[in-house]
Amino acid sequence: MSARSILAALGLAGAALLTSPAHAEKLLLALSSQQVTIASNYAGGELTLFGAVRGETRQAGGRFEAVVRARGPGRTLQVRRKERIGPFWINGPARTFERAPDFLAVLSSRPLGTVVGADDIASEQLSLSAAADGAPAGGTRRVDVTEDAAFVAALVRRQAERGHWREDGRGVAFLDRDVFRASIHLPPDVAFGAYEVEARIYDQGRLAALETITFRVVKAGFEQRVARFADRERLLYGFGMALLAIAFGWTASAAFRRD
Repeated sequence: MSARSILAALGLAGAALLTSPAHAEKLLLALSSQQVTIASNYAGGELTLFGAVRGETRQAGGRFEAVVRARGPGRTLQVRRKERIGPFWINGPARTFERAPDFLAVLSSRPLGTVVGADDIASEQLSLSAAADGAPAGGTRRVDVTEDAAFVAALVRRQAERGHWREDGRGVAFLDRDVFRASIHLPPDVAFGAYEVEARIYDQGRLAALETITFRVVKAGFEQRVARFADRERLLYGFGMALLAIAFGWTASAAFRRD
């Protein structure tokens, strides 16, 4: 779907909304695609979110600001600290983050702290650190607040280095005073499943509108057929993988055998 057709659809939907009584902003969202197909040659991708605000309650002299948060499937992530004892490094305390988003992007039209108050950022888990700190903890978790903050910072750093977590204070651009766009970058090893994109509109610090839209990341081609077969015929799939491993092992031993 092209950007022009998406904007046209948003305009028509907005016009329809304006014909009915409204007492608050209405937020319309559209994605460039609502399904991302992953094949063996997938090297990452990008989705574009378009949004349009419709309503007449904007405060005098104000301008809208937007915060967009995209979240992927939850999974268990663990951060472990290494400790040195003499010449050796050993595993130290760990914190397990349960149901933490495997993918997380927080985009805003201005730096997040200038759009939303610190209390709202923490309670709504709008920043990367707030999302990590808000993930339920399991396993070994120290009570010390300073040490716990170090685990949170380490998780954010690791996920950002992998390209799975991203925060951009200039990631949302207003095309005019009521229409905005944001680009969501997906890494090459993006997880399969359902994703949620939440857009928030703020008017001088006041939450004026909130809306969500979803998309899915799915397998395609040979990978999809193998995944479906593995799901339907688990016993046969396991037996086949075992035979394949034996065949590869025998082939390797035969190739490197010395006479």
